[in-house]
Amino acid sequence: MNKLCLRSYIKSRLLLGLTTTQIHEELTTAYGQGVVAYCTIAHWAHRFSSGRESLDDDPRNGRPLSVITQQNIEAVKDLVNDDPHISIDYIADMLDISHGNVDTILKQHLNLKKVSSKWIPHKLTSAQQQRRVDICIENLQKIESGAWKLCDIVTGDESWFYHRKIKSKQESKAWIAQGTSPPTEVRRQKFEEKTMFVIIFS
Repeated sequence: MNKLCLRSYIKSRLLLGLTTTQIHEELTTAYGQGVVAYCTIAHWAHRFSSGRESLDDDPRNGRPLSVITQQNIEAVKDLVNDDPHISIDYIADMLDISHGNVDTILKQHLNLKKVSSKWIPHKLTSAQQQRRVDICIENLQKIESGAWKLCDIVTGDESWFYHRKIKSKQESKAWIAQGTSPPTEVRRQKFEEKTMFVIIFS
């Protein structure tokens, strides 16, 4: 999204009484998650609310020999803390420094790297986490007191296994001649055949 169009939209929605959260939700609905960072909206909303009228970047009187200053490092750090998913392009736009300098600050000065989220099977609530701790403590006390033996403990797990293996993107890559259509891989279907395996240990 063009930055001037974005700033114009933020300004007009503020005049209509919307909050920064509502503006962010509208833009996320229109353009998708992560396209417009919340901190960008909050930054320009603050400037417009403080009386700024212009949508343009501030005039530049000449840049210093190096923009990798402690002030910019701290500014980048604050932006990342506010939104860990923020893109380098948005940081560069907000702080008016180059993409390359932002990349250098992130990797060499803040020792950060961008990684994909780790998938986990379940997200436990605080109460569920505490319940697991309590059960473990209770079991340990029974073993230490002699009320239980290790052989008395039964544990198990279960997992679904699909009958058809799906190759990863890397595994499905193939060398083909120019003008040849790429191979296809059928996506996994919702009700595809699968079998649950239950394993019990005692």
